[in-house]
This record gives sequence, structure tokens and C-alpha cells, in this order.
Amino acid sequence: MSAHNIRSSYDAWLADQTRSPVQLMPGLTHKTGELRLDAEGLAERGWSDLPLDFAPENEGVLMGGYLENRSIYDSPVFATPGEEPRNLHLGLDVFAPAGTPVFAPLEGLVHSFQTNNGELDYGPTILLEHSPTEDLTFWTLYGHLSEDSLLGLEEGDPISMGETLAELGGSDVNGGWAPHLHFQIMLDLDGRRGDFPGVCRSSERAKWEAICPDPRRLLGLRSD
Repeated sequence: MSAHNIRSSYDAWLADQTRSPVQLMPGLTHKTGELRLDAEGLAERGWSDLPLDFAPENEGVLMGGYLENRSIYDSPVFATPGEEPRNLHLGLDVFAPAGTPVFAPLEGLVHSFQTNNGELDYGPTILLEHSPTEDLTFWTLYGHLSEDSLLGLEEGDPISMGETLAELGGSDVNGGWAPHLHFQIMLDLDGRRGDFPGVCRSSERAKWEAICPDPRRLLGLRSD
């Protein structure tokens, strides 16, 4: 099936959904506040980067980041000298304290998992595979987890909707970030296992946006 047809099948399936979305994390609703990490958002907070010890006030939850042009991606990991930087974020970030549980928003299978321990990488990561119809299969990625989240997992394990899948890791294990979940949808894995690009170049936005649709729609969250 072509990339266009896969996206059309996904959009049609999502439009037909009438069930109430399952909460991805405690406190994450359509009223959840936003944490902006573009140039304007950083300036409003007086930040030059995301503080490693940042946590929402009163153990709350903040979300944001889908297709956000992020000024925090100024490390050589994202900005190789002489090349266009990778600065567009392809997933939804949900900021909450380390140890916060993560629930599976859909029924699926464990596709793959691994610890991506490069600088500013995902740390412990899980990918689930979902086949809600005969002609549609897609995947979801959960990054920046705790090390314990991978214990006992086996590829092919069934996962129920609403099941506790993992928990958020601290900055010492999650790739070197303030605790948060990176949640991303992929309509094509291109053969990858346990990992998938979460950031792209601005010039490649159309290509990656087609592969990685807005996670907020699946979760029933505001997408304005």
C-alpha cells in the first residue's frame, strides 16, 4: 500500500472512532496546559534551554511539541555543522514527574524495545504495533522511560487498552532530559526496531508529517 493510501486509511479509521479515548497518562486531558520549547516559549520563561530539573508545578502535567520548531535542538546531535539542523519535533511530549505511569491508549502487541542511550536520545523505549482493521497497521512509540519499564517484556506480548505499559524515567536514564514522555505515531517504520526518528529537518516537514500524524487527535486532545 502506498504512503498516501496508508495515511488515508488511518485518517478514515480515526474519523470513525466514537469511543472515549483512554488516558495516556494521569492528568492528561484536553484541558492540560502547554509547555512551548520554541524560541518564543523559551523567551517567555526566561530560558535558553529546557532545565534538566524542570517539572510542572504541584506534580501536574504539561504537554506540547508536535511539529514545533524547537530552539532547544542546538546540540551537535541535532545540528551537524554544514547541514540543515533537525528542529521539527514529530511527537507529543508530556511532562510529568519521574515514575508517572504510562497507559496503552490502544490494544496492540509489543513490536520492539531497547535502550537508546546516545546523548539526548530516548533512553528506554517501547514500540507497540496496532492493527485495528484488516487493511491498517501502525505503530506507537514511548520514549524516555524508566529502565524497569523494559523488564519482562517480550516481542509479541499482547497489550490491552488502558494497561499500564511503563513509567517515566529520571534524567539519569532517559537520555538526559527533564522527565517526560515522547509519544509518537508512525505509519511506516521503514524496517526500524526499538527506535524511530523523533525530529526532522524543516525542509522535510511534508514527508515526515505524512508518516507521523498528530498524536493529539488519537488521544482526543486539543490540537489548536
